[in-house]
Amino acid sequence: MRCLICGNFTFKTLCNPCFQTITIQPKVRDLGNFKVYSFYDYQEIQFLLHAKYQIIGSKIYHLLSKKACLFLKQTLKSPLKAYGIGIDDKISKQGYAHNAIFLKHFKKLGIIPLYHTLLAQDSVSYAGKDLKFRQNNPRNFYLMRNITHKKIILFDDLITTGLTLKEAQKLLAEKGAEVLMAFVLSDAKY
Repeated sequence: MRCLICGNFTFKTLCNPCFQTITIQPKVRDLGNFKVYSFYDYQEIQFLLHAKYQIIGSKIYHLLSKKACLFLKQTLKSPLKAYGIGIDDKISKQGYAHNAIFLKHFKKLGIIPLYHTLLAQDSVSYAGKDLKFRQNNPRNFYLMRNITHKKIILFDDLITTGLTLKEAQKLLAEKGAEVLMAFVLSDAKY
């Protein structure tokens, strides 16, 4: 197998030297009712995030999620003690749910995963679309389980405008949950 970054032979998806060059660059964005914490510089990992459209993407998301979780574990003083919900974590045609992979790693930090909980009725792709398109095409989320009185942390791979996370937070609040924060791998705004 060849490293996706340098092309050198490796037994992994990314060789160790290339993986070490991908650095954690934490950022926080305030969406009003909650904050969104991101881990990676979008320009640095953009091509890796787009791997979610390929089978190899599951391995990439595993590596990025594990590194983000290890970073957060070093900065936390205590476990987070909340439920985690991945945004629209349906299994894709590639055979995996990228946000479920991200969420799975954070079990180590005291987050109880609620897989396949918040799903989109409208699975329109926002990739490369502008704000107006996103506003005119909401996800129309629905819940697969009762989340009343639960403290929730949302998980998504990327934040651009924040509309998806706001829409998810609004529905969860209407159903009696409290969204504490969201974790995303990267923030495309910066």
